[in-house]
Amino acid sequence: MEKNTRELLRELQDGFKLETRPFKRIANKLGVSEEEVLKMIQDCLDQGIIRRIGAAIRPEKVGHSSNALVVWEVPAEKIDTVGEDVALMREVSHVYERDCPPGWNFNFFTMIHAHHQVELESIIQQISNRHQLKNYRIYESEKELKKISMRYFTGDDC
Repeated sequence: MEKNTRELLRELQDGFKLETRPFKRIANKLGVSEEEVLKMIQDCLDQGIIRRIGAAIRPEKVGHSSNALVVWEVPAEKIDTVGEDVALMREVSHVYERDCPPGWNFNFFTMIHAHHQVELESIIQQISNRHQLKNYRIYESEKELKKISMRYFTGDDC
């Protein structure tokens, strides 16, 4: 992997500082143009080196005090339709399909955020009703234990 690409990934893994042109700052640090940084990022996306660049929101900081992982049993023929619909909901931050181990029928995982308990229950009921999903379990968040990105390049390994 090219040194500039590793240096770019090192910058990206630490998240963005609060600034208007983060790619310009990275470009200056790497000694390349902002356009070159954007092309390097696109190349990394195209090659599958990185999957996405996005915001990591801390739900409690934006007023969501009721958060839950809800696992659902979704028939295989409905998984794409349900997934696409639920992923569009602003209250849902994560949507995953998972293979089920023996004895576990829940193959669809969602992370739902709400301002209060009644709203959380309403969102879950809305999903259940819309897609006729009756078998699900709710695991409410009590405390966030970790919210950091993976670090692939540290110290002198670049």
